[in-house]
Amino acid sequence: MWLTKTYNEKFQQEYKIESKLLETKGNKHNIEIFNAQAFGGIALIDETIMFKDFVTLQSEFLAHTAVCSHKEPKKVLVLGSFNLEIAYELLRHLEIKVDFLQFDLKVLQSLISFLPHYQEVLDNPRFTHIPQLENEFIQQNQERNNPYDIILCLESKKNYESYYNLLSENGILIIKCPHLLLDTKEAIKTLESLGDNFKIKMPFYTPLFFDMNDCYIFASKKYHPIADIMLQRADMLEDLQYYHANLHLSAFTLPKAIKKSLLGVAKN
Repeated sequence: MWLTKTYNEKFQQEYKIESKLLETKGNKHNIEIFNAQAFGGIALIDETIMFKDFVTLQSEFLAHTAVCSHKEPKKVLVLGSFNLEIAYELLRHLEIKVDFLQFDLKVLQSLISFLPHYQEVLDNPRFTHIPQLENEFIQQNQERNNPYDIILCLESKKNYESYYNLLSENGILIIKCPHLLLDTKEAIKTLESLGDNFKIKMPFYTPLFFDMNDCYIFASKKYHPIADIMLQRADMLEDLQYYHANLHLSAFTLPKAIKKSLLGVAKN
């Protein structure tokens, strides 16, 4: 059998699967988990694909790119994702506390055997799972003035102003971005949707990863992901499979034509 993923009707990816292991309908999301020899397993959550053998790769990259770009991160919010491995990587930094906003507990629990550190993350005293609706959470936290140093928003949105208001004065926001090559115009629109408040707005991507949805935008009130990279922190990380400082830096290097098309919209 084949699992087919179409990117915006422009690019199609297919993955060979052997059988379906699980299917669950949650409050807002649906999840299917497939046995696939090439990837160790595939989880399809709505239209988002997670590869069991490569979930660590993506998680390392997002977590450490964010943390190693901030001088003193203490508090991180992850939302729009079921990938607890991102929290696991963030928690490698002993000074960090992680809030994981995910209302759909039924779907999250379906990943208990798919994610290698699922229970370890839940048991960590510096980790808090918040089973709350996003709009309600944002409203409450704006009223409490309880800012985050880093926010990882891993689902597409049209308005990011509310996240800006949740950040500390030196905060970093990382969001999903349309594919920089296949959907350059949509990537520009996403950059524009961040407004003019952020000092830094830089697109980046996961080097060598094959998922067409793996482009992001680094938006920061102060810190630059290249000029301010904390090399000592990055070099002290041990037992990683993917992330290192040179890879971090290379992720922000764009082809000349794309870089030219983003002039006046991106800020670096």
